[in-house]
Amino acid sequence: MDIKMLLHDLREEVSCPVCTNIYTDPKQLQCLHSFCLQCLQQWYRTSHGRDTIRCPKCQALNKVPESGDMKDLPTSFYLNGLIDVLAIKECKNSQVQCGNCDKKSSETSYCFQCCIFYCQQCVIGHNIMRSNKDHRVLALKDFQQKDFEDVMKRPMYCSKQRHEKEELKYFCKDCTKAACHSCVVLYHAGHAMVHLDEEAEKQKIQIDSLIETKRSDLQTKRNIVRQLDEDYAKIKQTGEDLEREVQEFVDNLFATVEAKKQAICDAVKRETGKSLEIIARQKTEIERQIDLTELSLEKADKLMIRSTNAEVVLLMKSLETMFQRDDQNQPVDLDLKNPPFLAFVENRKLQNTIEGDGIGSLRLVHQTKANQSVAEGKGLEEGFVNHIAQFTLTTRDAERRQCYNEDDHVTVEIMDEHGRECVTEAQIKDNKDGLYQISYFPRVLGRFKVTVKVNGEHVQNSPFTIIVKPFQFKAVLSFGKSPWGVAVNARDEIAVTNPLDNRVEIFNKNGNYLRSFGREGHMAGEFKYPRGIAFHNNGNIYVADRNNHRIQIFSGEGQYVSSFGEKGNLDSQLNSPLGLSVDSDGNIIVADTGNKMIKIFSSDGTFLMQIGGQGAFTCPIHCVQYDTYLIVSDRNEHCIKVYDRNGNFQYKFGERGERDGKFYYPECLSVNKSGHLMVCDSYNHRVQVFELNGRFLSKFGTKGGNLGEFKCPRSLADLSNGQIVVADDGNDRIQIFE
Repeated sequence: MDIKMLLHDLREEVSCPVCTNIYTDPKQLQCLHSFCLQCLQQWYRTSHGRDTIRCPKCQALNKVPESGDMKDLPTSFYLNGLIDVLAIKECKNSQVQCGNCDKKSSETSYCFQCCIFYCQQCVIGHNIMRSNKDHRVLALKDFQQKDFEDVMKRPMYCSKQRHEKEELKYFCKDCTKAACHSCVVLYHAGHAMVHLDEEAEKQKIQIDSLIETKRSDLQTKRNIVRQLDEDYAKIKQTGEDLEREVQEFVDNLFATVEAKKQAICDAVKRETGKSLEIIARQKTEIERQIDLTELSLEKADKLMIRSTNAEVVLLMKSLETMFQRDDQNQPVDLDLKNPPFLAFVENRKLQNTIEGDGIGSLRLVHQTKANQSVAEGKGLEEGFVNHIAQFTLTTRDAERRQCYNEDDHVTVEIMDEHGRECVTEAQIKDNKDGLYQISYFPRVLGRFKVTVKVNGEHVQNSPFTIIVKPFQFKAVLSFGKSPWGVAVNARDEIAVTNPLDNRVEIFNKNGNYLRSFGREGHMAGEFKYPRGIAFHNNGNIYVADRNNHRIQIFSGEGQYVSSFGEKGNLDSQLNSPLGLSVDSDGNIIVADTGNKMIKIFSSDGTFLMQIGGQGAFTCPIHCVQYDTYLIVSDRNEHCIKVYDRNGNFQYKFGERGERDGKFYYPECLSVNKSGHLMVCDSYNHRVQVFELNGRFLSKFGTKGGNLGEFKCPRSLADLSNGQIVVADDGNDRIQIFE
């Protein structure tokens, strides 16, 4: 147990979620949440259940003890130990109540066997009793780190009256209960009894098996959901593509019909113009002849009126000559009986085809036959991070590599050397031109055989062999002391917060000291336990000044610029800020841990938005933005929570445990250049690597003090060459891995 890590935020750990005070007689429900006995009794009286009680925190239904009394619920001895640790830790600032006389005193001792505090007078009486001669008693002022660990190792005692001082050492298989020696004699006569430690070891194996089964079921469901999401997206995309194809076809058809229509209309205009021109010319000529004839008639009328008989006799010949001349000017091409008209002949066949057959139809695309395909394997010698193998698919009747139809289902089977299938699903990425890449992260390493299938049938030239080797990180350097937050700028300068010395130290990528700034205090440029740190692309450095409840801004050289925030729970206020990061828009993301919020500010400190509230987080440590996601480490819930950029919850992954993909107090995060999420799994003393969907990829580090080992890693950052900088807090150093 890392008591140094435990002592951080201890008061919050031992505070009841209902009354928010330090636990009083903590009792544990079946859902594993603990509350004060009095809080549970009050909650039970106001609830509607008779044989059940709904958990005030997770709302799960829990069975009420047969007695109907909440005091018969299991006592949380772990929390009782933490409460004693808190009292010891804070004894310098507050008095501790004696467990014998109830008197409060700052001069108090603790008995590790009685698990009770004694004042100066009572400890004398305790020590002179012969039965207590082997008891270990220590004054609180003399406690060291190892002594805190011993307090946490307190045994579990029987809850029955007059048995309170007897340790639970046995397990009754008939009653499925732990029992002390007196209970074995009085209540479990003839029952099958085993030692508690022996039964615990057996049940640990069963619990591990149960957890593994549930984890496997969960993964199977996630695989189904992922496949459904892929099918949904594929069908949706196919529908959109088909609509676009239909629209393009109709648009082209309309364009063709429009062109044909325009050609016919142009011909109509052309032929009509010719006919109209002929008619107009004939009309003009006839009108000219009419004018001439009218003039001749007018002249003849005048002559007839004025002429004498002798003149009339002479006039006849002249009139005949004049009228004959007019007749000779008549147009020769005049044909009024047959004017030039046009008629449109419809293409009834085209119309009938469209009405009968339509503009097209939908049909199933024929899938490619597996016996027409040939797979060419290209196994990769080192299959870590992403693609463990790649292969090409070609067809016999094609000279070039081809990309198969979207409804061709290309799958793979991955078998170990004993012919056992290693995975039920492997993600296959089609890079077009027939080149495929397999993304699969095996739980074991070694040699595997990959069989390729098209539409469920085996493809020729497969299986082929691949070799999977571990995802490896190697520690190359260590330096510095007392780190918590770490950040890297474009020049590969490494900035580190040193909470114990209340300053920020800056090193180059080789670990050489460059400069530092800050000291203890509450004035501008001074710190009280600085935690998170981040470089902004404007060159400034942002520091989370935790116990001053603010964010301070410095130039790249360490000169104070400004600050924002003060203690409180309003939008612009902060309470014990920890993790710090900068998003792609240059905004500042603050883990407002005391207020259980994630808050986002502009670079000048203007409040923009917040994520959290109503139990969203219990202890948010750090938040980073990647692509469209905001990723948050919730330390006390031992998980990672993912939100979109608008603050809407998307999903979470992880739970408390030591196995791959589980956490024990996760702290700061980083997304590397490959788009993988790296998590400081502090109490498991390692860094874990995931895909953004929560799929476990790899890990590095184990508990220890040697190079490459960790003791509570807090934060991490990437150098430009891909190396990883890790703040190894428990070992008082920075480590660099490649």
